[in-house]
Amino acid sequence: MRIFISGFFSFFIVFGLFFGLKALEQEAFSLRHLNPKNYNYQEATRCSNCKGAQNQFMPRAAGVNLSSDTPKLDDNGWLASVHARSQSHENRVNTACAWCHAPTVEGATKNKKKAKPIPKGTWQGVTCGACHPGSLERNKRLSLVINYTPGTDPTKPENYIFRDRRNGKEMNAQCRFCHHESHDLLIKAKQEMMKSGKLRCIDCHMAAYAVTNQHVERFHNFKVEKNLPFSCSGGIGRAVPCHKGVSKEWFKTKLPKVKGPRKEWS
Repeated sequence: MRIFISGFFSFFIVFGLFFGLKALEQEAFSLRHLNPKNYNYQEATRCSNCKGAQNQFMPRAAGVNLSSDTPKLDDNGWLASVHARSQSHENRVNTACAWCHAPTVEGATKNKKKAKPIPKGTWQGVTCGACHPGSLERNKRLSLVINYTPGTDPTKPENYIFRDRRNGKEMNAQCRFCHHESHDLLIKAKQEMMKSGKLRCIDCHMAAYAVTNQHVERFHNFKVEKNLPFSCSGGIGRAVPCHKGVSKEWFKTKLPKVKGPRKEWS
């Protein structure tokens, strides 16, 4: 009987260790095998490994599905965006380009004369920390709407610009920190809404598609047409509801009549 009980408990110990290790494998993983050539997504890995409120909205924002033993990519998150591949000019990757194209890279500078090449294998792109720094005190970090000043000490609060996410103009200012010239909206009323902050860049480019545990989940691929109808219909997480109950086909015919070229292209 003792042998049976001892064997019984030994089985459950081994069973628990095995599945405990499997759970740990799911809890922490590297994006290394998901990286494109020469990129280093170590910073984004930290975000993907953080699961707030007992869910996986941060991995989903990165574009990683952790529902199985093997992490899988989807095309709804940051990894599917141009931001993740923003250092695509292999022969011209340097710390001056990094100011906008890889702002979290050490040594990023506006001074082109001080530009230095960035070694292959360390390119980062526009990672999570460019907009959502994670090294500050909790109360400020939760504001989410923050611009990190490239090339500065990431542990010092003075190197961040905190935006008021209750203010639409402030929200748009976060995007315009790098995107100095946005495209024009051909419909005058919508252009005025953009200027006033009633319409935010994220309303179209980071459309909300669900609310999980009171957290608004948004597409992080920044693609308007791909994310129809959410990117034009409004409703979730948007102060100004737009075109509800309209088909994707209708939206696709209207987009060219709404979005104009960037100013420097006209």
